[in-house]
Amino acid sequence: MTTYNTKMLGLVTLYNPNPQEASENIKRYIHDIDKLIIWDNSPIEANIKQQVIDLMTDEKDHIVWHGDGQNKCIAPAINFAWEYAKEQGYDLLLIMDQDSHWANFSFYREKVEHYYLTGNKWTFVPYIAGNDNWVIFNEVHFKRVFINSGTIIPIEILNAIDGADETFALDALDHDLAIRIQKAGYQIACITCCMLYHTVGHPKRSRFLNLFTNDYGRERTYSIAKTHLIKYRKHKSWFTAYEKRKIFKEYYMWKLIRIIFAEEDKLGRLKMLIKGIWDGMNYDLKKTKR
Repeated sequence: MTTYNTKMLGLVTLYNPNPQEASENIKRYIHDIDKLIIWDNSPIEANIKQQVIDLMTDEKDHIVWHGDGQNKCIAPAINFAWEYAKEQGYDLLLIMDQDSHWANFSFYREKVEHYYLTGNKWTFVPYIAGNDNWVIFNEVHFKRVFINSGTIIPIEILNAIDGADETFALDALDHDLAIRIQKAGYQIACITCCMLYHTVGHPKRSRFLNLFTNDYGRERTYSIAKTHLIKYRKHKSWFTAYEKRKIFKEYYMWKLIRIIFAEEDKLGRLKMLIKGIWDGMNYDLKKTKR
């Protein structure tokens, strides 16, 4: 293991994963961090803990396991890790998804440490294969939004924004974090030479119109519609006109088209889309963190 000059805590959330795949993905980065919190949202009867630990006997001393059989999503996990990091004196928090895997995490860690220790108190993100599609010109590219997986946030930045807003337990959490980080005066730096491979949902294409969809079920359809509308209302003045149009096209107009022409359970998902929009419009913004 490389010797580093900062102390990094990792967090990965699991929900009914393939234990073999999840453990292999974790092994790609666990030896380059000081401790890993595995936040298990799976039902107790799935016995994910024992299956994963059995596959990670050499790494088990690096792991703090948390799981009570309830699916609490990601925001509470981030806040748990943030509190743990403050108590144990960590400098940085790495957030990971169970399905993400690194091309070379140690290289990313070295780059982050270099920029952090030279006075750049940024939130760091890698280039996401399959998600980022812009042309790379520089090693550091500043962004307005990120996805959770692969993000490294200095603890002082989490302190400045008072952690994650649990209004966004899962969906729109990454966008809300990114916006609040920038509102607090910090930048989001993509280290473009560092690659993370990440899969979103269960992507598929329909034969009709060749439409691409992540094929989320009723609950996620509701959550996405509700939280992205809350996000829009909460940060309306921050978004550009282009970003506002993009939100409504992606999460509402195109979602409606995908449900009608490319997804199963059309009536159930349409009802959840409408319910999510209604609840998002009527949510009390005073309940959110600014």
